[in-house]
Amino acid sequence: MAMDWDIATHFDRSVAVLVLNFGEYPFLHGTLGIIRSLGRLGIPVFAVQRYPSLPSGASRYLSGRFLWEADGRNTDQFLEGMARIGKILDRPTILVPADDFSAILIAENADALAPWFMFVRQPPTLPRTLANKRSLYHLCRELGVSCPPTVFPQTREELCEVAERMRFPVVAKVTEPWLLPKGFKSVAIVTRRQDLIEYYDHFAQQQSITTLMIQEMISASGSEDWIVHGYCDSDSKPIVLFTGVKLRSYPVFAGPTTLARSVRNDALQKQAIELFSAIGYRGIMDIDFRRDGRGGCFNLLDFNPRVGAQFRLFSTDHGIDVVRALHLDLTGRPAVDGQPVEGRTYMQDIQDVIASYGCYRRGSLTVTDWLRSLRGVTERAWYAADDPFPFVLMCLRMPVRAVSRKLGLSNGEATGEAQPRLISR
Repeated sequence: MAMDWDIATHFDRSVAVLVLNFGEYPFLHGTLGIIRSLGRLGIPVFAVQRYPSLPSGASRYLSGRFLWEADGRNTDQFLEGMARIGKILDRPTILVPADDFSAILIAENADALAPWFMFVRQPPTLPRTLANKRSLYHLCRELGVSCPPTVFPQTREELCEVAERMRFPVVAKVTEPWLLPKGFKSVAIVTRRQDLIEYYDHFAQQQSITTLMIQEMISASGSEDWIVHGYCDSDSKPIVLFTGVKLRSYPVFAGPTTLARSVRNDALQKQAIELFSAIGYRGIMDIDFRRDGRGGCFNLLDFNPRVGAQFRLFSTDHGIDVVRALHLDLTGRPAVDGQPVEGRTYMQDIQDVIASYGCYRRGSLTVTDWLRSLRGVTERAWYAADDPFPFVLMCLRMPVRAVSRKLGLSNGEATGEAQPRLISR
């Protein structure tokens, strides 16, 4: 906290932040990370929430939240609601997307949002291209960026034919997960041909306009999962750039990070910088790579054109993370010099317990190794001594949600608010 107050004078604290999340993520800890990172500097932070009982809404650093049930798919409704929020705030406000769909909405409606908000101007189609796993794969092939072998079956018959030639396990991914109905698993590790066909049949029942991709799973043996987070200015030059190793995830080997460590990797940074320049990328990014132990090649798995949920893993020795870099840049303040801190460890405290159990059952984690991994954690997703209530609410909400889903009951999460309504602290 002392460092936060030391650097707070570098920021224009009259410029607020509004965090957007229109995805189906009930407990997105990335939103809480943004609230805490900027709120600790005295910057007013607001958030749009589709559900009134989200744990992030209990943070002491949240200046206010807009309850709004809209999912962003109706463009007129989205723009009307955002204009309403802009009028209520009536101050310079930076938009920060916490999910892919929000980043897409900002980029594709930039001109309409500009009178009310400040944000990074991306090429309008770029965030959708990067977030869509199919178009990202084809972009990587065009640019010569390594990716695992991937197919996109269009029919059940084509899938069955492809499955005959595949080496299992494989990873099945929905190319546009924001288009799926609530509760559908958008990523799955599939170990058998019949399981893949059943997954496809379940996917086909969703009547979604998105498609399915089947990707070769690079063996975990001898391989490593790496992440790159950073912020690029209007010239696509990184103001901050960080690399780290994903140690655990949930679902195991295929899901979001639950434990990671910051590690400098010059070769991966160079590869990322070349990619930013080639596509003209601006703003915050969160990229997943898997290093193939068979040849040492870094394969790009995902490019998220927004804040990564685990972004608080990374910081410079002067306390600058990606959202702080964004705020400085958009308010015209000079960057705060500093070097990335190596060895920081980030844990998604609650989900990591589930991920650890999964690793234990697979035989890849012992109890001793698990206890050792808990030592020296620098940053936790939910628990913070200076802001304990989100963690408490999270612990209360998770069992209720799990039981409700098991029984097929509604847990009353929807706000019922057709127009955004501000609830101030």
